[in-house]
Amino acid sequence: MSISDLKLVESIFKGGSLSKDKEQELYSELFFMVLSRATAADLNIETVEVEKVAEILSSHLDKEFSAQEIRVAALSRLYKLEPFDKYVSKLSKKITLEHRQDILQGLIEVFRSDGGVGVLEADFFNKVVGGLGLSAARRIGLRSA
Repeated sequence: MSISDLKLVESIFKGGSLSKDKEQELYSELFFMVLSRATAADLNIETVEVEKVAEILSSHLDKEFSAQEIRVAALSRLYKLEPFDKYVSKLSKKITLEHRQDILQGLIEVFRSDGGVGVLEADFFNKVVGGLGLSAARRIGLRSA
């Protein structure tokens, strides 16, 4: 099964269980889902953003994704079923703090890749950060003592 199918995301969101050996897979799918969806946050999927997503995912997940896989995931039918931030909120509780921070850092890189962050992208960013459950300190990589 391919990460880009988002089958584990869908299963866990609908109440399925997550075995310990599937945690990394969930992180990979959630990372892919968030960054892919970010490319469509402003309703205009830019090639430079898609390329940045592919680069980030390759670096973090050691897996290559095509522009087509990223574009298809950006507009997935899943987002018509539930608000995107609900997926992030529910699923991020099942991954580590470090993985949530990786996703946030990747999101920042994607939004900066086209030279500007619009209102819709900022709104998407805020919803994802809230869904990831990251405090202001943790957003920038600080850890509490």
